[in-house]
Amino acid sequence: MGSMRNAGAVAGVIFLGLVIGVLGLVEPDLYAVGLLILFLGGVGACVLICDYAIRYASRRRPPG
Repeated sequence: MGSMRNAGAVAGVIFLGLVIGVLGLVEPDLYAVGLLILFLGGVGACVLICDYAIRYASRRRPPG
């Protein structure tokens, strides 16, 4: 359940970055802030993916 909550938070950060980036079409400073927030959301997504891969790899039994 915790990973779903984390995924929701990351999706929210990415969505916020997209919204602020679109508002940046009017104000250039907002565009830069939107890119920064999108970058942070991307880092969070990478962390979630790596966490899932580590958990998956540790659950598998070695062959033999």
